[in-house]
Amino acid sequence: CRSVQLSTAHQILQDVADDFVENVAAFACELVRHREGSVLEAKDVQLALEKNWDMRLPGVGDSTAELKAIRKPPQAALEIHRQRMQQVRKTQTRG
Repeated sequence: CRSVQLSTAHQILQDVADDFVENVAAFACELVRHREGSVLEAKDVQLALEKNWDMRLPGVGDSTAELKAIRKPPQAALEIHRQRMQQVRKTQTRG
């Protein structure tokens, strides 16, 4: 009975891993087409992982400007943006 449970658990984990790899590869291929490329590159996989799964692989694409551009802005910048939006809303309700 225990070996059947382990076998079932193994199969479920294998299916989840297969779906994950297929999802990442499909999105990365879409990125290749979007940039009008013909070769799947590490930066495509890295961008797919960051956009869809919020995952970063250390050492992959670290020097690529495109990957650095998608990093989340610092919290201070988000706070400044939030304050500006509040000011805009206040002026819209007055006018």
